[in-house]
Amino acid sequence: MKTPATEGHIVASIRCGRDHTLALLADGKVFGWGGDGSGRIPPGTPEYCSTAQTPTRAVEVMARDALVDIAAGHGVSLGITRAGQVVVWGATDAGMGGRFPSLDPATPWPLAGIEGARAVAAGEFLFGAIDAAGQVQTWGLNIEGALGRPTARLNAMPGRVATDLPASQLALGKGFMLALTQEGRVHAWGSNAAGQLGLGHLKSIATPQPLPLAMRIRSIAAGATHALAVTTEGTVLAWGSNHHGQLGRGGPGYSAAPLPVALPERARAAAAGMHFSLALGRSGQVYAWGWNGHGQLGSGDTDDRSAAMRVSGLEDAQSISAGETHAVALAARGLVGWGNNAGGQIGSADRRQTRPTLLLS
Repeated sequence: MKTPATEGHIVASIRCGRDHTLALLADGKVFGWGGDGSGRIPPGTPEYCSTAQTPTRAVEVMARDALVDIAAGHGVSLGITRAGQVVVWGATDAGMGGRFPSLDPATPWPLAGIEGARAVAAGEFLFGAIDAAGQVQTWGLNIEGALGRPTARLNAMPGRVATDLPASQLALGKGFMLALTQEGRVHAWGSNAAGQLGLGHLKSIATPQPLPLAMRIRSIAAGATHALAVTTEGTVLAWGSNHHGQLGRGGPGYSAAPLPVALPERARAAAAGMHFSLALGRSGQVYAWGWNGHGQLGSGDTDDRSAAMRVSGLEDAQSISAGETHAVALAARGLVGWGNNAGGQIGSADRRQTRPTLLLS
């Protein structure tokens, strides 16, 4: 992928936050678009002396070390250096796990207490990482057991969850977490008012609990109050809130148990936004369903869908990511985005794009 800002570099992975987008390059550099967490210095910040930056143009995150993984949350971004150090940048009103009353908006700073991090995840005042031993560590606001571990602190520092989980992936929703074990099993904990834990009931749980699934899972994703999983056979499962059709079906407003999503083909990945869902088919096609108030389904309109529809113009997508109200995909022609662009998170001059538009080519 080449633009004047990233000439000669290859995009390795993409992540969407509330209103920003990150692209991790193969050489360890990170570029961002949009609001807090993108690496952009907000205008009028008194402690910084900088020239104004064009909102639609990517900015380079001023990391001191090359990064190997990234996560984008609600104004906060996380990264992992090649040495396994977790770093953080952006802005948050709730601090960062009892450590930083404020964050540097553009320069990643180290977060102590996690050795040899392998993966990171960021949500709204809720964060997680997988350490060198494969154990899940969490920090942030511990409401309704969201941290999955006993702590008296509301805004807690990093610490391991209460269950021994050799994890490979994490997904964070609004007040709940999912962890995928190395054996392909999903554990869930935290808020559960819409059945987003997938445990068959609506009780919030403070200790990680395994989902009663017979099939093995290859990847997981979490929206605000719903979740997705892709099985090793390519079936997409959905559970939690369904008031916008984000479970891929009409009918009840929620499901406390995982249900299969009807797709034209098998999937290799899924992504979840606030109340919408995406799936990446094995053919490279992208499918979307759920809430569409900002055009985040890429359908050319703003009508909700309770059944999966193909996103046109993405026949060769390699990866996908969903933010709160926008989405991006990495395809052969470049990095494309669609949906809400009020903060410049998809690099367009328009405040909303209901069709995929090019960020990087």
